[in-house]
Amino acid sequence: MRKESRNFCAALATRLAALAFGAALIFGMAACGGSDEQVFVIPGKASQSNPSSGAYAKIGTQTINGVEYDLVTFGLWPQTIKAANVTVNDSESKIVGAFTYCKGSDGQWYVKIKERACPPVCKYSDGTTAKESSADSWKWFKVEPIKWRVLTTNYNGTGKKLLFAESVLANGVYYDYKSVNRTIGGKTIHPNNYEHSRVRAFLNGLSYQRKASADGQQAACDDFLGKGFLQTAFTAEELAIIADTSVDNGKRSTFPNANAKQWNNGENPYASDTPTTDKVFLLSLQEATTGAYGFDEDYNAYKGDGTHNESARIRQATDYARASGANQNETEGLGGWWWQRSPFYGDDFHARYADRNGDSFYYAIVSEVYEGVGFGDIVPALCVEN
Repeated sequence: MRKESRNFCAALATRLAALAFGAALIFGMAACGGSDEQVFVIPGKASQSNPSSGAYAKIGTQTINGVEYDLVTFGLWPQTIKAANVTVNDSESKIVGAFTYCKGSDGQWYVKIKERACPPVCKYSDGTTAKESSADSWKWFKVEPIKWRVLTTNYNGTGKKLLFAESVLANGVYYDYKSVNRTIGGKTIHPNNYEHSRVRAFLNGLSYQRKASADGQQAACDDFLGKGFLQTAFTAEELAIIADTSVDNGKRSTFPNANAKQWNNGENPYASDTPTTDKVFLLSLQEATTGAYGFDEDYNAYKGDGTHNESARIRQATDYARASGANQNETEGLGGWWWQRSPFYGDDFHARYADRNGDSFYYAIVSEVYEGVGFGDIVPALCVEN
């Protein structure tokens, strides 16, 4: 991973020494060509009066650095490790595709996955340590309402609320290969192209094109088609209030909000003039540095920099994400590093991300992998009707 400025090296070395770097499973879902990974399918959900409901509901507010946000719950996703006093009944289950949800003695749904934490491993919320894949250990995680932060009630003048997940929910690579271009619709598609990325396919349940080598065959990967995060986390009723959002992928979105020409005179040959229409998306570098959303306009601002005691950009991984390989710093108050949709301007195989302490101008190889597990945390964003 790299950082933008030339004079950051000494400070970065000091900071990275304190950051435990975990690894990430490629979205916790099956990879093309087959594997032992499973596809998550949400079970039927109860009414809003049930605490396990995924229906949209405001649950309170939160103030960070003087900015007050509304907090809401919406949708369901496996998150917290099963409590020791809960038993799970395998015979009371829902099976859709390759995944099984089972009912716990507390009346909640649970999912069982193989732990794939990569060293240095992290701990779960109950204090136990997540194990590496070699341990062949399986754990249950409770399916719970997803908590979101409302960043604005008028996203890009559309009159829609912009929701940003409060936690790292999944993880994986931005795209599968770092050095192979594809050709789609007669155009050259670089590895850091968001429209044709693996992460966008995962978020929206799409097919995407991939190619492993220059002389290899380009083919569609349908692993997430109709069964991505969108279709997994939300019922048909919940999907109805999620807006189709025009997502800006142009060069302006790939630079800090406060300065369109911060680097390279504002030019980014890997940005796309074509907006995508998505239900779920990643934030851009510009959005992650937008003061109106409560983020620090200083892309280099981070918790512990002598000015900031906390950061609105920090996101911590759920227990489930940690089990799947999400990176999570063990220092109290820090989180994991999460992908932004913005391609780096300097080459075609890096994309931007926000760091574990809230810094927002790093970039990583799109196919970042550690010990066979895909790197990069996933923090979804979406818009709903006001």
